Amino acid sequence: MGRQTWITASPGVRVATCLVFSGLLVLSACSNGSSGPADPPAIDPAVQSKLSAWLEVEGDTPEDYIVGLFSDHDVVFLGEQHRVKHDVLLVQSLIEPLYEAGVRTLATEFGRREDQSLIDSLLCASEWDEDLAREIVFRQFVWWGYREYVDIYRSAWMLNHGLPEGAAKFRILGINDSPDWSLVTSEADRDDGKVMRQVWRGGGEEHWAGVILDAVRSGERVLVHCGIHHAFTEYRQPIVIEGEFSHFDHSLRCGNYVFAALGKRAVTVFLHAPWNGLQGYNSRMCHPADGVIDALMLAEDPCRVGFDLDEGSFGELGAEDAVYSHGYDEFKLADFCDGWIYTKPISEYSGVTPIPNWVNENNLERARAGSPNAGFRQASVEEFNQGIARDARIHHRWRHLR
Repeated sequence: MGRQTWITASPGVRVATCLVFSGLLVLSACSNGSSGPADPPAIDPAVQSKLSAWLEVEGDTPEDYIVGLFSDHDVVFLGEQHRVKHDVLLVQSLIEPLYEAGVRTLATEFGRREDQSLIDSLLCASEWDEDLAREIVFRQFVWWGYREYVDIYRSAWMLNHGLPEGAAKFRILGINDSPDWSLVTSEADRDDGKVMRQVWRGGGEEHWAGVILDAVRSGERVLVHCGIHHAFTEYRQPIVIEGEFSHFDHSLRCGNYVFAALGKRAVTVFLHAPWNGLQGYNSRMCHPADGVIDALMLAEDPCRVGFDLDEGSFGELGAEDAVYSHGYDEFKLADFCDGWIYTKPISEYSGVTPIPNWVNENNLERARAGSPNAGFRQASVEEFNQGIARDARIHHRWRHLR
């Protein structure tokens, strides 16, 4: 399954992909199959000195950095590339310090609006209900059978379970749509607007944003955990065809809608990960920011750190070899997002943990109907679970990068 295809990521948004991993359309490119990971380009000593000195003063631990942003922001989008284990563990670790800082709401891509009552009942139950937690994640996407994502709900439940009687509970808000993928019966259906409108059933990222904005209007501050493309606030995503800029995406992302309502009270933080190359969203991955951040960290002692981009040297960095630079005369990191979190060299990344028997005889028919790839309408339990495991092989997918 290595053909290029298209997926409508949300109504009106079509993103080219390189590989179809086990029926899940993955927004990343295959590696070059080289024998070892490639170093980023060497960093200029003067740039290294400048960035290092700035980071010494302005950098913070990822946890303190994220919590600190809420001192003057209502919404913080935490954008990931998906299935990176330490990124999801970071979200888990943030729940308690966020609550202690008065931030009691996490909005998540990995839960549906339709299932909010189930999420609320899970987090307020007297005993942990593993089956219900898995069901909530399964309903959002049948391919998302990973321990760390399910355990985000468990982390919130554990916090609530230990709170004094009468204390306000921590909430997780499901913001995702409820598409009916069973209506896709062939690859051609993906290019059929009528079919895809029926699939999405009136969904769209403006509705994701609506949940977040409702929480803000009620006085809450919200951390949003989602894929980076949903997390864009000020940045407009370019459409790139055969390596050439075509236009900026006509469809706004969730973060764009929130920014339109809140302005700079909403910000985007990127969890350090590879970017697609200049040829487009199906090109091989490269170090982000022309490798400058990776080179800086490898030249010194790599450390876990979060930092701003709007008022500092890192925000001035460009990127000439990444898809995200298309459409911008002088693309800079500050155009892309507001903050950055670096954890470790890319060659040390590992994927999330597949849950054994995630798809089983009891939910197989629902998994078949819920797969975006019509080729899996007759797939076996083994094919689903093997595919889920393959999709989490981050160390393999990005093995060409140090």
